[in-house]
Amino acid sequence: MCARNARQRWALVVALLVSLVAAASAHASGPRAARRALRADVPTSVTGDSLVVTDADPDASSSSIDAALVRRVAGDAGCVIVTWANDHYRDFARSWVGNLRALGLSNFMVGAMDADLHGFLRDEGVPTWLMGSRDIAKGTVERDFGWGTKTFHKMGRDKIRLIRDLTTIDGVDVLISDIDTAWLRDPVPFFRRYPDADMLVSTDQLKSETDVVPEQKAYLAKGINASATDDEGLELHICHAAMNIGVMWFRSTAGSRELTDEWVKLIEAKDELWDQNAFNDLVRLGDSCSVKPDGSGLMRGFRGKILVGTLPVSQFANGHVFHAQRMHSRKAADPFAVHNTFQYGGTPGKRHRMREANVWRGEDKNSRFLLKGADEGTKSIGFLSYAPRIPKDVDLAIFRERSWPIAQDDTFPTIESVRDPVVEAHARLVEFQLAQLRAAAAVAATLGRVVIAPPILCGLDRAWFPHFGRFPGSQFSLPFVCPLDHVLAVERSQKMDALREHSFLTHPELPDRIKTSVATADLSSLENTKLGVAFPADARVCTTGPGTGKDANATANATANATARETCGWLGIAADASIAKRRVAIANVTDLTPTGFAAAAAGVRSSAVLHLSAVTPFLKGQAGHAGWEEAYAENADVVDPDAWCCAKDGHRAFAVP
Repeated sequence: MCARNARQRWALVVALLVSLVAAASAHASGPRAARRALRADVPTSVTGDSLVVTDADPDASSSSIDAALVRRVAGDAGCVIVTWANDHYRDFARSWVGNLRALGLSNFMVGAMDADLHGFLRDEGVPTWLMGSRDIAKGTVERDFGWGTKTFHKMGRDKIRLIRDLTTIDGVDVLISDIDTAWLRDPVPFFRRYPDADMLVSTDQLKSETDVVPEQKAYLAKGINASATDDEGLELHICHAAMNIGVMWFRSTAGSRELTDEWVKLIEAKDELWDQNAFNDLVRLGDSCSVKPDGSGLMRGFRGKILVGTLPVSQFANGHVFHAQRMHSRKAADPFAVHNTFQYGGTPGKRHRMREANVWRGEDKNSRFLLKGADEGTKSIGFLSYAPRIPKDVDLAIFRERSWPIAQDDTFPTIESVRDPVVEAHARLVEFQLAQLRAAAAVAATLGRVVIAPPILCGLDRAWFPHFGRFPGSQFSLPFVCPLDHVLAVERSQKMDALREHSFLTHPELPDRIKTSVATADLSSLENTKLGVAFPADARVCTTGPGTGKDANATANATANATARETCGWLGIAADASIAKRRVAIANVTDLTPTGFAAAAAGVRSSAVLHLSAVTPFLKGQAGHAGWEEAYAENADVVDPDAWCCAKDGHRAFAVP
């Protein structure tokens, strides 16, 4: 026995020495050597600044999380914010961390599913550990998991094991967040208002129900506490809609530990079971759904062993509520987070959504902002934006009658055919705007610039199934400024990097030397006024910044004042009197060919941003289009139209001539 113990101690010492040598070599030789060392079959895991020796064959059910690291990161806050990712989502990890750091927070950590991301995070000073994966093969773990695939579900099992392991750490509360979540405010003070809750969870619900019964109104009238007057309460009922496990708060309680332990056992016993469905089923065990609400939003769940609540959807928003409905502005409530679900462009769509909202901090700044030394875009000298028009022959009233609250979910039947007049009107509205974007892409390329897409006005909402014009259950007005993935094939396109989002000019990381170097070109005298009209003044454009959230008008049908205060993208540049804007008039120019227009705009060539009052003079069929045929053909794929979905007989593909 003693001899065996001695051998075990020597084995432990040898393992420790080998790992120390690997770590020292990695430190001395830089990030590449660090990643090579991490790939070595050494029975260790590097966790932040601490070195933890593990068994050569660790427990396959473990997430490899180190309790000492968790407690150190939690610090005096007594809680830790956790996500995980693989190297395919490196820029998402950079953005997730960047948003939390911008809030002044440091009690966060990122689990790395592969060695490359682990090395990157360590180099960036991010608390991390090599989490790995129990079920995903090494060659697959670094790729895009793809929503709904077998690999996606295997990743979900890794997530649930991590949650289980985190809830076993006494004295530390845990906020779990998917990597495609953007944090906009410190959420912990909100969670602390519910000290009796075992867990608080976000939702897929598309409408707010924080004040629909007398008990809720009475509870909110008392005030959760003195600092909560501007925030919502919890949603009505845990069983009213599916909880979404993308954002979850767990207090360190026996109930949290018991539920997460059973959750792991349940999903490991049934390969086909989706982790989110399993959680919802567990919470609802024990007749929880029949409990009468008391107004607080907290309900007994999991056989009466936990108190659980659903986070307010206006402030812990899913992708539809935030990007399409802009519910936080309608309810004048500053959002804490947006989980970028309900979108149509896969991983690129999530990235673009966050860019449009100015909450994406994962950029390669050199490439994105055309800075000196960029690997891409070095031939471009700046950016081109323009004021969009909508078609004069489309009456927006055909969409407005389907708005909430004028129309409820059962007011209009599901649209039967893509030949329905409302679908045809939506297609004309979108296609006219995409034609302008395609023209602007050609003009921008000719002038050596990158086009900035304007906001796009959509008449109808988009879903994955036939509907009546709005996503069923949603509460917002039509028409609306829709995310670009509603109309462009963001995931399929190979040229999304050749354009920028409408909010680009107020990106939080955009250098001042770009946003203050501005010129405008007036083409108004060349416009065909029978063709298009100005963008509606009451359309909400921005999702963050002035004029949104608490700063917005809380009345659903009175948005004019709020929109006047919005400052994202060109709206902010135009309203900023401190930015001197050079001007060039194109009124008397008779030669609008690429050569002629470039000559007319030569006086403002040095400006980083050139804003055109319109691009309709360059559209096909207009006088200014002559000579642009080659530029159109060369840049047509920058604008890759998608489709509207759906009527009962299918989808309507957008066509741009």
